[in-house]
Amino acid sequence: MRKMKRLLLIAAALLITNISVFAASGFEAIVNVPLGLSVGIPTGTYEAIDLGSMPGFDSGVTAQLGYMIGIGKIGVSILGELGYSYDSYRYYYSEELVNFAKIKTTRSLYTHSFQIGLLPKINIGQFAIGVGAGVKIPVSGYTISKVEGSVAGVEGSSSSGKTEFKRKDIEKMDRNVIPYMKVTFDYSFFFGNKMALNVGAYLGYDFGLAEKSYIDNEYTGVDSFDIGLQLGLRFAPKL
Repeated sequence: MRKMKRLLLIAAALLITNISVFAASGFEAIVNVPLGLSVGIPTGTYEAIDLGSMPGFDSGVTAQLGYMIGIGKIGVSILGELGYSYDSYRYYYSEELVNFAKIKTTRSLYTHSFQIGLLPKINIGQFAIGVGAGVKIPVSGYTISKVEGSVAGVEGSSSSGKTEFKRKDIEKMDRNVIPYMKVTFDYSFFFGNKMALNVGAYLGYDFGLAEKSYIDNEYTGVDSFDIGLQLGLRFAPKL
């Protein structure tokens, strides 16, 4: 009987300890607004003497939904990500003509996309780092092209044009979705047991829309490297 009582006491102690350790586990949801800078990265085959990146602007609204497993002051969050993303992909290239003439073309692509992905996070107290990936599905957008001419270094005329497109136009491209990867850093300022203001930053890379080159059959397009800040509202157990 005494042995049975001891076993029951030990089992009860273990149960209470486990309940205490995993008390912070539970449903997690974050509504996030990212704002950042993007740098266009031309990829593939370009017949140009000069090719380079240009800066742009990104923004959007995302919802991250999932479950956090808390073990003391450390938690593991498994989150799915859904949202809207506005992205820019900008670059320039130059071509030399006869008689010391040169043409510089600046191309800017702007997309409105539905975003879906996974974003696992490690939480240490109120700090969290996430590493995720997914895909952006552009539903519409537009391109702006600006052409500038010069002769012997003296600037001449310039012209620009804007072209809008829909999803049906994008589907004709060889790569018509935008895979992405990103790393996030967040700090939660809790104002309750489960509600917090999230302030953070992110780094990301987009594999942009592209066509296969007829020269070497490689994808030719423009990717982007993204860096920015994000502000969000978080619902999750406090570690």
